[in-house]
Amino acid sequence: MRALRIAALAILAASLLLNAVIHFRLAAAFDGVPGTIASQGDLFRVQAALNILVIPVVAFARRIWADAAAIAIALGGAALIVTTALVPLDLTWVGLPYLFEPAYYPDKTTALLAQLVAAVAGGALLVLRRRSAGAPSRAVGARGAAPTADGSA
Repeated sequence: MRALRIAALAILAASLLLNAVIHFRLAAAFDGVPGTIASQGDLFRVQAALNILVIPVVAFARRIWADAAAIAIALGGAALIVTTALVPLDLTWVGLPYLFEPAYYPDKTTALLAQLVAAVAGGALLVLRRRSAGAPSRAVGARGAAPTADGSA
C-alpha cells in the first residue's frame, strides 16, 4: 500500500510540475490578452504557481483535504482548457481577459493531459488515504505482542 501511495504522489508531482513548466513558458506569449486586473499570461502564472505550491502540501500534509486541493487545481485547469477551446469565456466583467482559444497545439494538449493525469493520481491518493484511515490499527503492545480484546498486550 505504501508503494502505491509513493507512486501516486510521484505521478501527481511530475504531472503538476510539467503543467507548471508549460504554463510558465507560455505566459509571456499570452500577456497580450489583457484584462483590467490580470492578463491571460498572469492567469497562466497563477495556474503554474498553484501547481507548484500544492505539491509539497500534498507530500507533507498527507491529508485528504490536501489531495482534494490538488484534484481541484488539476481539474480546474483542465476544465478551463476544454471550456475555452469550445466556447468563448467572457470574464471582462470581473477584470479578467476574454478567453477563447479553439486551436489545440502540442503544449496545450500536453498541459491538458498532465492535468488529467494529476487528477487521477490525486484521486488514487485520496482513495488510498481513505482506505488506510479505515484500516484496523496494528498497534503493538509494550512486549511486542499485539493487544488482546481487553486492550492488554
